Amino acid sequence: MLGELKNVLRGYHRRILREGETDLRIVVLLDGDGICTRRKASLEEKAAEAGLLTKTTAHPDQPFHVLNRIAVQELEAWWLGDRAAIMAAYPGVKPAHFKGLDRDCESLPKPNDALWEVLKQGRYFTTGKRKTQWANDISQHLDPARNTSASFRYFCEGLAALR
Repeated sequence: MLGELKNVLRGYHRRILREGETDLRIVVLLDGDGICTRRKASLEEKAAEAGLLTKTTAHPDQPFHVLNRIAVQELEAWWLGDRAAIMAAYPGVKPAHFKGLDRDCESLPKPNDALWEVLKQGRYFTTGKRKTQWANDISQHLDPARNTSASFRYFCEGLAALR
């Protein structure tokens, strides 16, 4: 989809202008995969090419239509930032299963591998990763107030600015 993003954004831009849907907002979220700055710059460029203001390029009181955000390293870091959510989704996971994991979940080189190790210790997904299921199960228990992931909190602040 990233390759088509500029065209998708242009379509939204036409819709905003033609149909008068000035309240339409677009949220683009990508895994950082170790190249966060370059990915964010690319998202900003695609929005500009489509003729849309982003939160980054708009003046403080100016309305914007695109919120670009990066899940630093990987989305799984957001889930590791809320260990209580993981334990709520998978009761077999205990605090001891996080032993040795840095509290700064975004400093982990492969958060999805770290999450999988935690889940395997709780006797879940021992035969393979199921990222979509992890997303469905854990996300419903996430609490922004207790989540330690800086990029998750930044994402939530961006969503609040859309209001």
